[in-house]
Amino acid sequence: MENKNLNTKAGIIIVLVITAIVSIFIQAMWTSNMMGRIEWGGLWAKNMAGAPSGVMGIYHSGMMGWMGGAWGGCPMMGWWAWGEINGTNIVEYVEDKTGYEVISVEKYTNGFYVIVGSDGYPLYELLVFPNGVIHPEPQSMMWNGAPMRITEDEARKIAESWLARYFPGAEIKEIYKFPGYYTLHFEINGDMQMLSVNGYNGAVWFHSWHGKYLGEVEH
Repeated sequence: MENKNLNTKAGIIIVLVITAIVSIFIQAMWTSNMMGRIEWGGLWAKNMAGAPSGVMGIYHSGMMGWMGGAWGGCPMMGWWAWGEINGTNIVEYVEDKTGYEVISVEKYTNGFYVIVGSDGYPLYELLVFPNGVIHPEPQSMMWNGAPMRITEDEARKIAESWLARYFPGAEIKEIYKFPGYYTLHFEINGDMQMLSVNGYNGAVWFHSWHGKYLGEVEH
């Protein structure tokens, strides 16, 4: 009986340790900043002026319920379907699978980048792969629904400061406001790339996963 109790206590301790590690990892992901890397400086993020901004928690909105409900499966895994997706059928495909309006589609070497929303207002950013897999962008999972303390003008200034440091000569072409954050598209040496600015603490997250820009898909 004593050995059984010891085993039970050991099991509880292991579960608590794993839970703590996962919690710390998620908090660190929420404070992600430049170049797609994770800011490991504890539970604090720094804005572009270098001042610490307290992380109040992890904010999620309808995306998580949407992914876990209408799409089914683990919310971090996306909606898995199979089919040949190209520039001619992607809009119909995404609208049919998500129930949202497609606002913008761009093609990159690693797949399609799609903005969906309602009544012309952007709500989520999606990655759509040629095999039909749809997955939310990381910041759409991690930052969507965060309280907005930073204005669009402030977000632009933060992005300009970051670009001056890491992509000198880059020019911001457009900015989209999502619930909890902003995504800015910029041009550098003839290539289009993007970054997101957290609307709560100003953290910058460069979209390092798209590949080379191939053009906008008209729809």
